[in-house]
Amino acid sequence: MGIAAALDENADIHTRIGGEQEAIVVHIRDGEVQEEDLLFHLSTPVREWWDNVIHACATFQPFHSEAEIEDWCARHGSPRGAVVPLPRLWRFASEWYGNYLEEPWRKRSPAEAEALFAKYGFEGEFWRTSGS
Repeated sequence: MGIAAALDENADIHTRIGGEQEAIVVHIRDGEVQEEDLLFHLSTPVREWWDNVIHACATFQPFHSEAEIEDWCARHGSPRGAVVPLPRLWRFASEWYGNYLEEPWRKRSPAEAEALFAKYGFEGEFWRTSGS
């Protein structure tokens, strides 16, 4: 979603439900995600993302339902983290990544990141950038 947002173009994102067997395509058309019924589960809290970014990203997965998320967490021994409807995640990604191709690009401060999380309703301990 980040690449599609940065390019600001229509995109087809090929992925799998829970990163497993069921292949799906998420369609971005005219700045909107078309698969409005999908959920996105993020298992790893924000403050841990850069401890192991590959692991963190591997735990960010699309699902059809809360029940699928619960089953996935149990099978993978991963905590249930944040669940975000895909359209809201797309709107967030559009703002988060929308300026990545601008020159000069500037990384957000932790306070700016938390403010953007809050703007999209991503609040609570899971979304804090530090343990404090």
